[in-house]
Amino acid sequence: MPAAALALLVAAVLTGGTIQRLSGMGMGLMISPVFALIFGAAVGVTVANATTILSALIIGFVMRAGIDWRRFAIIAPSALLGTIPGGLLVREMDGGWLGVLVGATILAALALTLWADRLTVLPELRHRAWIIPFAAGGAFLNTVSGISAPVLMIYAIAARWDQRSFAATLQPFFVWISLLSVTVKISVGATPLNELPDPWVLPLILAAILAAVAIGSRLAHRVSPQAARRLAIAVAGLGAVSTLLRGLADALG
Repeated sequence: MPAAALALLVAAVLTGGTIQRLSGMGMGLMISPVFALIFGAAVGVTVANATTILSALIIGFVMRAGIDWRRFAIIAPSALLGTIPGGLLVREMDGGWLGVLVGATILAALALTLWADRLTVLPELRHRAWIIPFAAGGAFLNTVSGISAPVLMIYAIAARWDQRSFAATLQPFFVWISLLSVTVKISVGATPLNELPDPWVLPLILAAILAAVAIGSRLAHRVSPQAARRLAIAVAGLGAVSTLLRGLADALG
């Protein structure tokens, strides 16, 4: 792997992990477009899924006291409704057009995040069964593009879900849907195993995650979750546009 690509990978994981420690989300927003540029759309999103598993395990342990396991028990089986069709879609799409889809999906997710931050009035979703379509939609987007949190954020706002509990419960959700995504995409042949990065990249990613969690923990009382999300959105937007343009060039070239 070229040194520039390696430096970009580490920087994305450090930034994404720090933001996720601060706000409960952000790793996927940061790393998915960057990894898609480095490894290609199909492999890049799968590597992003694997990175999310590691980061959410570590951050979930730190935030474990706030996890709402009753809501998670509804979320977990619902994710299957989105993961399987997402894996089949990735398998069937051409690499260039998949890059376009990943870039466009990330941009749409970023717009959704910005829109959600500005919502002040939504009809309250009192019944917990409402989480099922949101979980399925998040799992589908996670499988295709490596991003799921914006969909769940809409539910959290409408359900009046406490931010601390929401951020903590996202972590086991990220672990679960990313495990499903990797398993499904490898099982249906959507991710070519011979194109995965060298094994030494994974310990490097893990070291960057641990450093990010340490940085995020130090900044937790100085930086607001809203400011952290805004940084993630700005940087991820640039990566998404680059991914989309590269995909268009490959698809039309």
